[in-house]
Amino acid sequence: MDGKKMMKAGQEDGMEMVSGLTEWRLEHPRATFEEIEKEVDCRLERYRAKLLEEAAAMSEKREWKRGEDGPRCPDCGERLAKRGKHQKVLETHGGKEVELERAYGVCPKCGQGFFPPG
Repeated sequence: MDGKKMMKAGQEDGMEMVSGLTEWRLEHPRATFEEIEKEVDCRLERYRAKLLEEAAAMSEKREWKRGEDGPRCPDCGERLAKRGKHQKVLETHGGKEVELERAYGVCPKCGQGFFPPG
């Protein structure tokens, strides 16, 4: 995803979040400040996770370029052998899951598998 697409998607997601919160508020007219805060936080955590996922998808490190030396094993320093793309699931600080597709490599010397950072 490029930067312009990400901005547009982020704006749409943000508007959807506010719209959903408005609907929730109308459905819960007697909600306390604490309940409203909890609902806002929950929606912000989902929005944040989506933004993180989209921003990470823009990373150049998500795949290895042809003719480029791959990353090295952090344990023994050997160059990793490409093993295609794999799914990686991370958890945000807010406890939401973010799924990334990344290049994956295996160290031919020690056998460790890695998703290069980035």
